[in-house]
Amino acid sequence: MSDNADDFEKRNEPLAPPPGSDYEVPFILHSDSPLERAFDKAEHWVKVGVRPDHIFLDDRNISVINFHKIMKDPLLAQAGVERYVDFRCSLTLSETDVDAVFSSVCYYEPDCEPVFINQYDPELSSIKEVLNMVAENLFTYLKKPLLRSNSGF
Repeated sequence: MSDNADDFEKRNEPLAPPPGSDYEVPFILHSDSPLERAFDKAEHWVKVGVRPDHIFLDDRNISVINFHKIMKDPLLAQAGVERYVDFRCSLTLSETDVDAVFSSVCYYEPDCEPVFINQYDPELSSIKEVLNMVAENLFTYLKKPLLRSNSGF
């Protein structure tokens, strides 16, 4: 390439933002492996959709994400009742399945002691319905197609 061509390319290069600017460009790479894509989507759903209080394990090598979440009970919120559901969730992904297992599940109203759920609890069906909503939200999200950028990033 000639010196003139190099000068032309340098003049037409976009300028880098000044140090300390808020300029960001997201780079996203999706694997061709269905398991890798499912993990990417599940991880995004957990971090952006669920916004857990704590992530205990986020390990792509074993395809497991474990997190803790405290959320308002959406079923009672519609009725104007404030109750919280506190749970841990373990997502395990394989080539064909996504398993969501909820553990350490409790519920409580503000300024009250948490009640850990058991098979005899009268609120069991209500709490199971809330956890089912969380799982269905994940499974619906995982069925959505990946968005691919045509910009080459």
